[in-house]
Amino acid sequence: MTSVPSDLRRSERTLALARCVDRRYAGSAPIAISEMGSALFFLSDFVRNVEIPCEIDFLSLGGDVSARRFITDLSRPIDGRDVLVVCDRIDDLSRMEFLLGALRERGPRSLALVSYEPLSREARAAFGGIAILDESGS
Repeated sequence: MTSVPSDLRRSERTLALARCVDRRYAGSAPIAISEMGSALFFLSDFVRNVEIPCEIDFLSLGGDVSARRFITDLSRPIDGRDVLVVCDRIDDLSRMEFLLGALRERGPRSLALVSYEPLSREARAAFGGIAILDESGS
């Protein structure tokens, strides 16, 4: 039995996520947002596979849990837009909770988390009310 190379599995997962976004946001032009550096390669592969129009923007968070702040903010407003927060994995739940909460306050039409790696039950519970698109295709 031969194993599938991890690059192929990665490509298949990325394509599956892109197709999920194509279906869910047909007729829309979402904006894909990522933290600078954290998911750059996944973001570029993901957006390259999305067939609907999709913009990209970046931000950067700093500070510890008690003093979170944006070091670099988005270059455009997101109010009224469909927003996809793209990450390869979530290492810090409180950091992602802060980011999603801050973005939600800006009035997007919808806010979804696109995660390459599946999220734990704890993460899914923490992000209640946020659509989660991960490798499970949810």
